[in-house]
Amino acid sequence: MTPEERDEAEQVANRFMDLHEDLMFIFKHNMVRSTSRINSIIRYAMVGMVVMMLAMLALVATFTTRMDSITSYMVEMADDMQRMREDFDNVNAIMRSMEQSVVAMDGYVAPMPSIFSSVDAMSVNMSRMREYLGSVEGDMDRIQVRMVSLGGALQAMDQKMIDMSGAIGGIGRDVNIMSRPMSILPNN
Repeated sequence: MTPEERDEAEQVANRFMDLHEDLMFIFKHNMVRSTSRINSIIRYAMVGMVVMMLAMLALVATFTTRMDSITSYMVEMADDMQRMREDFDNVNAIMRSMEQSVVAMDGYVAPMPSIFSSVDAMSVNMSRMREYLGSVEGDMDRIQVRMVSLGGALQAMDQKMIDMSGAIGGIGRDVNIMSRPMSILPNN
């Protein structure tokens, strides 16, 4: 090999090495850019997940606090319903007693010769019926009070539901506001 060919071969080798170094620099530069871009996407995704997790925790806390108060109203309503059932049972028992009194009065009216004793027994049964009617009136008053209480509990429960609906709407709005920074992320 002649000295000119050797010089020419060295120049070609040097150009090849320069080109190789340039390509390696570009490759490393692109890798660094891609890595930093992926790191940014991962950071934004993690921030978004934290925001979503906080929003979900707030939603669960809202549901839990509202459900406790709704449950207490439901317990009150169940107690009122139980008391109303007892009052209805009392009314039923009184009605049965009144029916027995009417049957007894019928038996007293049948034998006409003993009218004086029948009138006395009728008087006793009539006074019992008056007592029973007074008792029924008291039971009906208690039923009315229970119905008013039940109505109040239903109104309070309705207000709690309205409050909970507003709180959930506020959480949705807050989640939308908190997720706005995610819109700057690239699509791919």
